[in-house]
Amino acid sequence: MPSPSVFTLNQLNSLIKSEINSSFSEPVHFVAEINSMTVNRSGHAYLDLVEKSSDGDSIIAQLRATIWAGHFRMIKPYFETVTGETLRPGIKIMACGQIGFHEVYGLSVNITSITPEYTVGEMAMQRQQTIRQLTGDGVIDLNKELELPMLIKNIAVISSPTAAGYGDFVKQLQHNPNGYGFNVTLFQAVMQGDEAVDSIISQLEVIADHSEMFDCIALIRGGGSKADLSCFDKYRLCQYLCQSPLPVITGIGHDRDESVADLVAHTPLKTPTAVAQFIIDRAEWCDRLVDEKIASIQRSVRRIMEAKRTKLTQIIYKIHNSLHSAAMRKRAALDRVGNSIVSNMKLNIQQKNHCIDVIRDKIELNNPVNILRKGYSYTMHNGKPVLSASQLAPGDTVTTVFFNGTAESSVTKIETK
Repeated sequence: MPSPSVFTLNQLNSLIKSEINSSFSEPVHFVAEINSMTVNRSGHAYLDLVEKSSDGDSIIAQLRATIWAGHFRMIKPYFETVTGETLRPGIKIMACGQIGFHEVYGLSVNITSITPEYTVGEMAMQRQQTIRQLTGDGVIDLNKELELPMLIKNIAVISSPTAAGYGDFVKQLQHNPNGYGFNVTLFQAVMQGDEAVDSIISQLEVIADHSEMFDCIALIRGGGSKADLSCFDKYRLCQYLCQSPLPVITGIGHDRDESVADLVAHTPLKTPTAVAQFIIDRAEWCDRLVDEKIASIQRSVRRIMEAKRTKLTQIIYKIHNSLHSAAMRKRAALDRVGNSIVSNMKLNIQQKNHCIDVIRDKIELNNPVNILRKGYSYTMHNGKPVLSASQLAPGDTVTTVFFNGTAESSVTKIETK
């Protein structure tokens, strides 16, 4: 039995190269995700292309690719002009290239063109997938259902401290024409690139642990390309925004496109300056509302005081009339009592005078002189009136008194009854 042929490695690679070159004599179109990319000094780009599983957790295919400098100088600006994205790791592309095999470097593809319209569609599709997933989770409107305080005073800001947008935001708040004061706490985060999602989520978690200290979250940055803003379409970040315990206000800084983060935020605005002005406008609205309430209260108080004053005047008038009527009644009663007393006193005096006259008449009638005038007399013995015969004895000298004189006599005989 003849032994099988044994190839050297170079022979084997040469055979593989021959087979591949004969099988892929024409350029091929393919879809892949850029896993990594480097550009050397000569302008050549070296890419690591992958295909991931449907759940995105594992790589199921991998291939090296090159874009020579002559093609790269044309492909890169055209791609970025059409898509608004930089040609970078993490995005999917549709490319055309020549499959080749090198005995030393192995299998690779030399890319000669990239179709940017595919990437635009892929980005839109991923965005829609994020929206569908958030909707399916039942969380897409959770943040919008939170109540944003009427007056926003304490603001948790997620931004890069060096971003121009953050500086504009703070300046706008500090120099508001009414001099309102706001408490701004910065939570520093990476706002673009591969690290942005994890960085922003980390700060959202910190804020959630201290949510009682803040009225809202302001997620701001100073704008940028679609590539810079692509993190705001990522499912993980948008899921955290949906479930934030505080209302989220976005001012990501792009005028034309709405990110998924804007879609799920409580209040989406275009720029950091717009976010600051929104907060100032609410303060002015509260100020006007307070002024209107004060004016309304003042009007109500004036109406109440006027009504009370009118009622008090009526009460005073009634009291005055009542007192006057009572005084008149009392005066009339006093007059009647006085007249009665005077009448009674006059009658009493008349009665007393009559009694006096009767007594005077009795006294006059009982006057001894008047009695004596009637023929009566009385007898005195030793200067004392004789009231009984038993007071005398025969031989006593007595004096008889008449109304016009006296007579002395001697007792000769006494008879008693």
